[in-house]
Amino acid sequence: MAEYNSYKEKVEKNHNKAIVEVIKDLYVNEDLGPSVSAKKLGIPRQAFIYFVNLYDLKRLKFANYKKKIISFSRRELI
Repeated sequence: MAEYNSYKEKVEKNHNKAIVEVIKDLYVNEDLGPSVSAKKLGIPRQAFIYFVNLYDLKRLKFANYKKKIISFSRRELI
């Protein structure tokens, strides 16, 4: 757990934001995967996944996918 706190402090210090916002930007808004996101942040993939699970961001990311699929389906109907 202390390891994750050091990663959290590192990311928050480098980005001047709460870690949940940084991870949300990469994982949900930019739609990047865990490996690419972790590499951008300079932390291990396992740590990135830990924070995704901690803040329940997977549900948010896949809720956006459902919206995108519905949107694409509607375009085909038009």
